[in-house]
Amino acid sequence: MISGTKRQANFELLRILAMLMVVVMHFLAQTGALPAAGKGRFPAEREIFGVLLESLCIVAVNVYVLLSGYFLSEKSFSFRRLLKLLLQILFYTLLIPPILALFGQLSWQEAVNPYHLWRCLFPVESGHYWFVTAYVVMLLFSPMMNAAVRTLSRRQMKAAILALLAFFCFGKSLSVLPFGTDRYGYDFGWFCCLYLIAAYLRKYGSTFLYGKKRGVALYLISCAGVAVVSLVCLYLCAGTGALEYFASVPFHYNFLLCLTGALGLFAFFAGLMIPEGGAAEAVRRISPAVFGVYLIHEHADVSARWAMWIVRDVSEHFWGYLIQMMESVVLIFVLAVCVDLLRGRLFAAAGRIILRARWGARLNRFLERMDEMMEGRA
Repeated sequence: MISGTKRQANFELLRILAMLMVVVMHFLAQTGALPAAGKGRFPAEREIFGVLLESLCIVAVNVYVLLSGYFLSEKSFSFRRLLKLLLQILFYTLLIPPILALFGQLSWQEAVNPYHLWRCLFPVESGHYWFVTAYVVMLLFSPMMNAAVRTLSRRQMKAAILALLAFFCFGKSLSVLPFGTDRYGYDFGWFCCLYLIAAYLRKYGSTFLYGKKRGVALYLISCAGVAVVSLVCLYLCAGTGALEYFASVPFHYNFLLCLTGALGLFAFFAGLMIPEGGAAEAVRRISPAVFGVYLIHEHADVSARWAMWIVRDVSEHFWGYLIQMMESVVLIFVLAVCVDLLRGRLFAAAGRIILRARWGARLNRFLERMDEMMEGRA
């Protein structure tokens, strides 16, 4: 959001919801609630529930990137903002392993392993978090994309987006065989495509996506389509062995219905009005910390463990599993938000101390100079 203005509570609420969806998807994956094609049987009751819930949540990553593109496309590139993001990432990648070792959840041998330390010290380049790697590279491309948004006409921009969608989305959504270039939406190329779509919506809008009713209808229809295609493919695969690959395609981030579902949910929240007051302020206070939720629970040393730290024995009964999932998702989300809010305060205090130091002031001037060069003012 532009400096000096309040964050828009409707979009910040969407950011919170998207992260909750991400945690739900990871809980489903870590507790074996998602079916795999090729088992020779149709999914059991809990696995069908997993497919339905995953279908509702699969739009989360696309939504998160759309939010970034929507706001960053009208902001100047900031090396200071990028540095804060990198420091936030390093805070968790470097701090979590020794904490886990102290509590006996990770051996000290693993924590100080040179390869492990290298991954933690260079999380973007090593792919410690796949999302972070794709997101940071997208940010590095954002000045060029913003320049294109300012320069291209509406018709040119629409043509460019359609061409990118043809490469990243349309073809793979219909192909029953994998493409060698397809990364299933887990790459910066797809993120750049989403960024440009959001920038287009910010600049020109869309009559097709206008209105809450139309937005929620598009979201629900898209999610239903994802679930139906997946379940049909799983059924056919169980009976014939065919479509084993395509059964997973509806849950790829660059699948067409995953994109339309994200756009529908985005459109719904764009039209949502949250009255000013305590609720809006609470949303604004929480939303900056939700990225910390991802960095904590998806840390390489935590991602495969956190669900079973909370739930020792996963219930096979539908309602029991549902209760366990809700409790676990809320608990990890609340704890991680509190931790990141505390980290934010520590960073703010440290930042004030650093700026008072001579080297801190020099660093600040250097970053300002870099921003001026990026904007063409130097």
